[in-house]
Formats: sequence, C-alpha cells, structure tokens
Amino acid sequence: MKRTHQVGIVAALAAFATIAHYVTDVHDGTAHDIYQRLYYFPVVLAGLWFGVRGGVTTALLIAIAYFPHAIHGWHGPYSLSYRVMEIAMYLVVGWLTGWLSDRLRAANEAERRARRDSEAAYANLKTKADELFALEEQVRRADRLAALGQLTAGLAHEIRNPLASIKTSVELLAAKAHLHERPEGEPDFAAIILEETSRLDRILTDVLQFARAEQSRPSDEPQRANFAEAARRVFDLTEPRRKETGVRASIDAERLNSAVAICPSHLHQVLLNLLLNAIDAMPNGGDFRVAFSESDGERLTVIVEDSGPGIPADLARKIFDPFFSTKDQGTGLGLAIAERILDSHGGSIALAPSDSGACSRFVLRLPLAK
Repeated sequence: MKRTHQVGIVAALAAFATIAHYVTDVHDGTAHDIYQRLYYFPVVLAGLWFGVRGGVTTALLIAIAYFPHAIHGWHGPYSLSYRVMEIAMYLVVGWLTGWLSDRLRAANEAERRARRDSEAAYANLKTKADELFALEEQVRRADRLAALGQLTAGLAHEIRNPLASIKTSVELLAAKAHLHERPEGEPDFAAIILEETSRLDRILTDVLQFARAEQSRPSDEPQRANFAEAARRVFDLTEPRRKETGVRASIDAERLNSAVAICPSHLHQVLLNLLLNAIDAMPNGGDFRVAFSESDGERLTVIVEDSGPGIPADLARKIFDPFFSTKDQGTGLGLAIAERILDSHGGSIALAPSDSGACSRFVLRLPLAK
C-alpha cells in the first residue's frame, strides 16, 4: 500500500471519530464512549505504519482535536480526569505501537541485510571456487602439454633423420628413373613419395614448434617487438597466397604501433598462424582484420577476426587442443602453438563471440614492453 493511502486512512478514521463527537448529542454518553474508543484505530495504524514518530504525532493531533470536547462537550458516566487519562493513553499506545513497529522493521531490515550479505558471500565464494577449479585445470593442462611436448620433440627428431634419408634416396632414384621411359599410364611413384615425405616434414616442423613454444627466446633476439610492424611483415609474407584466394588483410596500424614484451620471431609465429588459418577458412576470399581494443598501460588488447564461416559452438572449446583440426591436411597445432607462446610471455589468446556470429574473432592480450 502506498504511503499516501496509509496517511489518508489514518486521517479519515481520526476525522470520522472527531466529527462524530461534535455532531452527536452531548447527552448520548454511550455513543461518545464508543467514539472515544474509535480513536485507538488511527493511533495504532499510524504507529504500525510510521513508527514512533507517526504514532505519537497522530495521538497528539487527536488529543488536540478531542480535548475541548472532553472538557465541555458531553455528559457521561466518566469523570473529566478519566477522559484526560484516556487522552494520555492515546499517547502511550501511539508510542508503544510505534516502538514495537520500529523494532520489527529494524529486525526485518537486519534479516534482509544478512540475507544479502550471505548471498554476496556465497556468490563470491562460488566465483573463487570456479577460479580455483579453472586454475587447477590450467595447471593440469599445462602439465599434460609439457609432457606431450617433450615426447613429441623426441619423436620428431628421431623420425626426421630417417625421413631425410628416405627423401634423398628417392630423389636419386627419381633422377635415374628419368633416364628410362615410364610406361604410359603408370603413376609417378617417386613423385608421390617425395610429396608425402615433404608433408611429413611439415608436420614434424609444426610438432617441433609446438614443443619449443615455451622455450626462452633466442639469445640474440630482443624481448621486444612492435606489434604493427610484425603484423605488416606477416601480411607481406602471405601476400602471394592471399592474392590467390582473394583475402584482404588490414590493421589499425596507428593505434597498434606499440612495443610488446615478446620476441619478434614468436609474435611473428602467432600472427602467421592466425592469418594462415583465416586464409584456409576463406578459399573464396574475405577480410582479415587486426584491430585495437584497449590498452591499460600494462597490457595491449587486440582483436583479430576474419569474415569466414566461423567456428561452431561445439568445437570452440577444442580449438586450442594439440592435434585438433577441422582441416583435412591440418596438423591441429597452429592455435596450440600460438597459445603456448603467449602463455610463456605472460599473455593470452581466447576465442570471443563475434557481432554477427558468422566469423572467427580472437582476443589477444599482450604485455606491453617497459
């Protein structure tokens, strides 16, 4: 109920009892005695609704309105002193009702405040627990990746040496085979072997890059790179392939002309992997954009997105897992390498929802160079 309605009800009850006193025959003591008791209704309601101040104020106003009539207005079985005591009771009842109402209101407010505090504490505890679980998962994942990196590095080295011997031997056999005519319609098995060994060599290169992603920078390379310059070098490197597919690359060079605390070769590798993935996702052409998001003096946040078909929601959580790929010829290590490189430099990469939902958008957070 609105406060104005409550005030109206109290005023109407008090006015009704007062008017009834003044319009009723002074010799009708029973009626006046009833009207006298009616005053308790507005006093009690005012105390309940408005506390001590409301109850006492209403009792005083009623006393002022009723006092002249109590002295001169009517004749009944009760003496003047009794009527004055009745007026005093209005004040006592108004104060007592208001005090009890204030106490009840304060207790309810304390209960609501305690409930809010407990809900806030629960929400904070849940957030901390979620963060702890996420951190534990990151630690477990890092341990698995480290073990996987060591294993794959060893295997890659062991496989690469005999693979190089196979490739060299096949090249020699192919050179000798050219001296003799190959029967018409017979496949060029030497070319097939060379093509497949080259593909295996590319896979091993990716595996070694993944295994070395968290290793320290080369001793002769500074731990500092200009982000805009690194992006432009990647654009230049991929220009022939981008022309073939019709992919256009752009960068907010003015706002991204910042030095980040990461060695140039590692930053180059991260941007190259993202751009190559975008080119593969847009075989019929499209746009690849590198845009500034924000900089807080400690980190540079960059948005990297393309206009390709995007990444399905059910695959979004897997794209940074090693060897996960949606491409037939992909090794599934490009994004895993980018994530490990940025993690090792105190940065991060994450897949973010796009405005249209039909493109891939990555958020890169890089530490700024001091």
